Formats: sequence, C-alpha cells, structure tokens
Amino acid sequence: MTTTAQCEPLAYPFEQPDGLGLHPIYAELRQRPPARVRMPYGEDAWLVTRYADAKSLLGDSRFSMAAALGRDRPRVRPVAVSGGGLLSTDGPDHLRLRGTVAKAFTARRVERLRDRVREIAGELSCGIRKSGAPADLGNGFAFPLAITVIGELLGIGQENHVRVRDWLDVMMSHTVTAEEFTKWNTMFAAYTADLVELRRREPGDDLFSALVRAHDQEGRITMGELMALAPVLISAGFVTTFNQISNSCYLLLARPDRFSSLLGRPEALPRAVEELLRYVPLPNGFAFPRYATESIELGGALIRAGDPVLVDTAAANRDPEVFDRADDLVLDRAVNPHLSFGHGPHYCIGAHLARVELQVALEVLLEDMPGLRLAVPAEELRWKTGTMVNGLHALPVAW
Repeated sequence: MTTTAQCEPLAYPFEQPDGLGLHPIYAELRQRPPARVRMPYGEDAWLVTRYADAKSLLGDSRFSMAAALGRDRPRVRPVAVSGGGLLSTDGPDHLRLRGTVAKAFTARRVERLRDRVREIAGELSCGIRKSGAPADLGNGFAFPLAITVIGELLGIGQENHVRVRDWLDVMMSHTVTAEEFTKWNTMFAAYTADLVELRRREPGDDLFSALVRAHDQEGRITMGELMALAPVLISAGFVTTFNQISNSCYLLLARPDRFSSLLGRPEALPRAVEELLRYVPLPNGFAFPRYATESIELGGALIRAGDPVLVDTAAANRDPEVFDRADDLVLDRAVNPHLSFGHGPHYCIGAHLARVELQVALEVLLEDMPGLRLAVPAEELRWKTGTMVNGLHALPVAW
C-alpha cells in the first residue's frame, strides 16, 4: 500500500546522542515508509532511512541533484550553499566534470600513493612519540595526515594547510551567518584564483594543474566550474577523512580489546576499515537533497514530482535487514555493502583514497604504538556540536 505523508513533519535532524550513537527513532522509522521531515530551514522533505530504499533512490536518475538549484532547499542553517560542480549536476554534465577529475582517483593511481601515505603517517607517528604522552591523536596525527595527502594531490602548499582548515571550519558550521559565510567564501575564492594563476605559470603533476589544463587548453570545463570544483574536492578530501580517522581510532581505543584484536594482523585491516566506515555516523544533519523529477513510489510512499528527498546513510548502514548485529561494531564482518560513500552516479570519487588513508593510518599506529590507549576516560572526551560532520575536539592518548 502506498501512503502519503503523516500529519505533521518530524523535526530533523534528530538530536545526536553523545559520541557516535544514533537516535532511537531511526529503528522505528525503518519499520515504515519514508517519513516527512522539517529541517530548521527550507522546505519540508521526505527522509529515507531503510537500506533498500536508500540504495534504490541513490541509483535512480529520476531523483535529481541539479534540480535543487533555485529551490529553498531543506538545510540546517540559514545559508543555502550549493554543492557546486559535482554535487549540483546530473547526467552528461556530471559525467563530464567527474571525468575531468577521475584520473587522479583511480584505484591504480591511489595505490601508487600508498607508500607516500605510509611515509607521511610514519613521520607523524614518530613526531608524536618523540613529543611524549599525552598526545592529541586527532589534531596531531589525523588532521595533518588528511590535509597533507589531499594537499599534495591537489597541489596545495603546506603553508596553506591551517588556512584551509579555518575556512572549512566555517563552511561546515551549522551556525555560520550569511555575513561570515560571504566573508570566508570570498577569501577562499581569491585563494583559488591565485592558485589558478600559479598553476598556469608553474604547472605540475597535481590535480589542480590538470583542472587548469582542462579549462585553458582542452576547454572541458568553464572557469566557474573550476572554481566550484576546488572547494568540493578539498572539503570532501579532508574533512571527512580527518574525522573518520579520528572517530575510528576513538572506537578502537574506547574498547581496548578492539585495538588489541588487530595487533600483528595487517590482513584484517581492510575488513576492519569497511566496518568502521559502516558504523561511524559521519554526517550530522548534512545531506544534499535530491528532487523527484516525476511522481515515484518509494518504499510504500508516494514521492510527488518536485518533492525533495534526504537520504540518511548512517541509518541505512544500521539496517538489520541487511547487516547482522547492525548496531554492533563487528571488525571482521565478511559482507559489508555499506552506503558510506553513496551509490550510483554520485558515488564518492575519492572512496579508494579514503580507504587507503584509513588502512595506512591504523597500520602505522598498530605497528608503532601497540600500547596505544586513551589518556582520559571516554566519557570525558568532548564531541563537536553545531557542525556538519561528527567528530571530537581532541583525542588524547598515551602508549
């Protein structure tokens, strides 16, 4: 039976428990058709929480990201921000832009980066051990690892790493004002324009040089598209990876038996990383809406043409219809078709790079600091609030 909406939309996003738990309402919502929700700003939307519905929608071209342009999109903050480029296009335009950057993220090229990622992680681990305990594993290891890797891939100099992080802190804030957003976005646009000119004068083997060539010599992208691609690639390549590494380390150290179970077993890391990716609810009320281009039945609900739909992949990743012991962290889970990188045409282009960084980060920590442990009780750790990605302010450790 196909239903319409419940009488009153639910307030969304749901209050996030401390740490990396999910609100109990998700278990209830997965038992019924997609629900109507109301975010703090923008129009009401449908919310998809079941795995089957989420995967179906993400692979269905009738749900458009490009159609969000010009709409009062459902969102968590006053400022309506376009995803830009890859996240605001569908069909041929999306394929053209994706093809422009895809060569930098192929599995073969990323695997060639593995040794360099290991070198960076090893240097950071050595620096932490020399400085002595306690150390902040988040800001002293996960942050510089993620920003250095994406910085080298894109061609962003180390002198701009802190600048980029400060900009992203503002861009990811739930509470940023229109004035603050405009100020920081203007500053970053100026930095991007300077980087374009630098790569014209001094081209290299980095992705930003390739983007400049794609515009100047090949005519494959416009300057507006180039300027829109830069922040998306930086934020996707840094913010999510940084917080995923930090959150994964927290989960392993909060239960010491989890960390010790991986000691001396590098072959177990690929499965462990996939499970950490599934289990960690990384987005915090942050999802790009997709708009139905025609009326569509989805999971027992009638989504009418023009309706926006939000997909909560964290909820879908805990669906017991797909994952045995869905609410438990099972590090040796053999079958793990999680949706943390999405699905379909908008599948995360940097998925393989993120996997390599996570695997190498854990491999280095397990080898260099087998006695790694939290330096404070887990309940004393402070979780960030008012930001689009779940993470810790700091992760103090000893060894």
